[in-house]
Amino acid sequence: MDSQEEHTTEEQQQGSNVLVGSVIILHMLNHVISGAMPMLYPDIMDEFSLSYSQLGLIRSAGTFAAGFPQMFVGFFRRWFSGRILVGVGNLINSVMTLLAALSNGFFQFFGFRVLAGIGGSTQHPIGASIVSAATEDSKRGRMLGLNQSIPSLAFTFTPLIAAYMLTRMGWRSTLGILTIPALTLSLIMTFFMKGSASDEATTKDALNFDKLRESLKNRNVLSISLLRSVMAFRMGVRTFLPLYFIDILGFTSERSSVLYSVMLFGGVLGPFFWGSMADRMNRKTLIIGIMVVSSVGYFTLNYVTGFWSLAALLFIIGFMVQTVIVQSVLSDSVERSQLDQIFGLYFTIGFTIASFSSVIFGYIIEFYGFNWGFTYIAAVSVISLLPALFIEETRKPAI
Repeated sequence: MDSQEEHTTEEQQQGSNVLVGSVIILHMLNHVISGAMPMLYPDIMDEFSLSYSQLGLIRSAGTFAAGFPQMFVGFFRRWFSGRILVGVGNLINSVMTLLAALSNGFFQFFGFRVLAGIGGSTQHPIGASIVSAATEDSKRGRMLGLNQSIPSLAFTFTPLIAAYMLTRMGWRSTLGILTIPALTLSLIMTFFMKGSASDEATTKDALNFDKLRESLKNRNVLSISLLRSVMAFRMGVRTFLPLYFIDILGFTSERSSVLYSVMLFGGVLGPFFWGSMADRMNRKTLIIGIMVVSSVGYFTLNYVTGFWSLAALLFIIGFMVQTVIVQSVLSDSVERSQLDQIFGLYFTIGFTIASFSSVIFGYIIEFYGFNWGFTYIAAVSVISLLPALFIEETRKPAI
């Protein structure tokens, strides 16, 4: 290879690295928006006179709108690169969220949040595919961990910022201001950024149902799809925790935001830690161990009510993240051309079922109380162990 070819390859790799970094940062800014919502919900509930069940319905509609299309966004890879899909999708998400902040009534707010969810549906499957395809096998767990840890960082500091802004300018201005960074980076990624040739390539295999059926015969793809289906029934529970801290335990909004942030901070450290461990250890063992501890943690919420002990428990719950390990296994189980489609299936299953999860959890806590709600989440975690038992390790761990 001559010096010119080396220079071109180096430039392409640099462009690919910039794109991967931007995808992860945009993922974080996406979470700034969603991370602020739990702190804004009490004020939104007051303004629109909503019940817990109605809040669950709002959450479910938004989650379904963001989740179900994820299976099909790969279809657009026939004409557009992953960069364009992530950029335009987040652009739609940002604009619709700004309109939601300006809405005159509940139904306008509801509609704009649903449209925002549809726009944001490109982030998880296409973003994870970009990160996976551009990363060496030996470092994939760590990079997928970063793709979850850095966005989770937004979930940690955003509630504190949102709580501070909320007391000074109301939920509408708070939501609008927190949306601006995502809007800005979406525009930059769409119009001013370019990755390597492989990053910018289109493919006709991104949504191929024959190949999808073939992939589903893979033991890991099938096991992880079933695991994701079960685990989705516990998604959305964290949205209700600030309400639990305030309405049931009697904490102030400030103390509630601190507790919520402590749990989310565990979610910042957990993905990168477990992703690094997944690069070196048996991933099936890690997945099962994390889910066992998580189940015990959620059940223990029924008995721990003190501020400091609750903070310690919430950190552990947040730290126990198995998704990055599951994604690492999934990445190694299919060919590269199928990553968009397989990640699309993975995230569609989770978000679509999760759209009903919020309604179920909202119904349980409204009519039976939070204690039954936490027991329900613990039970779901235990059931998810069954498909996890059938996962196979696809490579020899480093240690």
